[in-house]
Amino acid sequence: MKQVSLDENNSTEFDSLLAESINNNNLKEGTIIKGTIAEIEDDAIIVDIGAKVEGRISKREFAFQKEQKELSIGDTIDVYLDKIENHNGECILSRSKAKSKEIWGEIEKSFESGELVEGVITGKVKGGLSCEIGVTAFLPGSQIDTRPVRDISHLIDVPQKFKILKMDLKRNNIVVSRRAVLEEMHKEVREERFLQLKLGDVVDGKIKAITDYGAFVDLGSYDSLLHSSDITYKRIGHPSEVLKIDQQVKVKIIKVDPEKNRVSVGMKQLEDDPWNKVKDTFNVNDKVTGVVTNVADYGIFIEIENGVEGLCHKDMLTWSAKQNSKPGNLYARSQSVDCQILEIDHEKRRLSLGIKQLIPNPWKKFNDENPIGKILDTSITNIKDNVLFCNLDGEIDGAVFSKDLSWDADPKEEIKKYKVGDQIKVKIISNDNEKVSLSVREVEGNPFDEIRGKAKGDVVTCSVVETGDFGVKVKIGDKGPSTIIKKSDLALRKSDARPDRWARNDKLDASITNIDIANYKINLSIRVMEEQIEKEAMEKYGSKDSGASLGAILGKALGRDKKED
Repeated sequence: MKQVSLDENNSTEFDSLLAESINNNNLKEGTIIKGTIAEIEDDAIIVDIGAKVEGRISKREFAFQKEQKELSIGDTIDVYLDKIENHNGECILSRSKAKSKEIWGEIEKSFESGELVEGVITGKVKGGLSCEIGVTAFLPGSQIDTRPVRDISHLIDVPQKFKILKMDLKRNNIVVSRRAVLEEMHKEVREERFLQLKLGDVVDGKIKAITDYGAFVDLGSYDSLLHSSDITYKRIGHPSEVLKIDQQVKVKIIKVDPEKNRVSVGMKQLEDDPWNKVKDTFNVNDKVTGVVTNVADYGIFIEIENGVEGLCHKDMLTWSAKQNSKPGNLYARSQSVDCQILEIDHEKRRLSLGIKQLIPNPWKKFNDENPIGKILDTSITNIKDNVLFCNLDGEIDGAVFSKDLSWDADPKEEIKKYKVGDQIKVKIISNDNEKVSLSVREVEGNPFDEIRGKAKGDVVTCSVVETGDFGVKVKIGDKGPSTIIKKSDLALRKSDARPDRWARNDKLDASITNIDIANYKINLSIRVMEEQIEKEAMEKYGSKDSGASLGAILGKALGRDKKED
């Protein structure tokens, strides 16, 4: 039989009693229980949790809660029972875990109810700030204030309210917002302030932000829009030209939208409208001096009075058409110019201006001295798109289209014979809307003048110029125009419709089938002429029913004609 010593018996008895005591006091690991301070040492506090069980808690855990100076022996406190007995036989207690669980419970209630919690900002962390609300929480940068904050020094260690946005107990993660608190605080003030805003009121404000379309003005508890068109009566390229961030300004309330909670303000409304002076100061045809405020593709804007500007369209800049398309080549911003008022529209607040009207019109002089039909000596200044451009008189240019280079040659081939700088003779053939059309081929005369008075059906005598698969090219008379008789028009019978029947300089007759003197067009046909001769012969000397051949009828007709002669 195994012998049991007295010490073993005492130990067994103690363990049994301890276990019984623990069960009787409901001590469970992982729970918060009441304990009594039994002893205060230099670096630790001994806490009795009953059942003859004591545990040591570092003073640092009490410092975390800033309460060590208030504690004394015999005080009852909440502690977290981590382990009843570790491998060294010690009871592990925690004051900070107990307080954290207690605080997490309170925080969870605040989160669910939407109540605010109090805390302090302790410093910067990645993406935002660190806060102490009993436990450590994260304050994102976007939730610090209603506007960007560069310096946070005035916010550190200052007790203030926060709203809990998100919490995760398992991950010990809490996200809070200071911005939500400020917005809520300002909401009532903003609403009250908005109700006080009245159209026409003049108020003080501060430029909060500047955009391409205007600026936002802080009215104290409300932001308003200052559109670029309401900043000044003067033309500006960008609001930053006259405004800067944090600038103090006076503005006038020009629009209040209660439904959208929007306010629009203006600065120019506090100035005298310069257009009120226009009726009394300016009239159409007045000569004025102004400053170029903007240069566009379609013209230039000229300010003739402070805040009063007009448009000088590119067509009104110069008499030269080649310069009108490039206003930027002629004028620049801030340039002083003389101009004439062409039109005033008071209702639309628009001015039409002209510069070329102050310069003698070179076209009038040119038209007076150079009527249609006049022949000029000129030079080629440019060749573009099958057109020769020639300088006629300073700013005035004329154009020779390729079709007007020659009566006979291929226009595309003919224009290749010319180059910039060539001296040529031209004839003015039209002058419409300050556009002069010229002709090289008409300098030596118009061959169509030879056939004026001719009509469709008339027979003309021609000289053969060239033959080929295309047909026969002929020249009408001695000085008339050239044209081509197609193979299908060379003879009444297909067997006779052969271009090789003729040689160069041979004479032939043909009927006019189409004539357009104005557009220099004429068409000829031998076939149509023969058809007409046959028709006339049949009507006079025979019929198809007689059985006589056309040759016989024609021979008979010719014979009778000779006898009649």
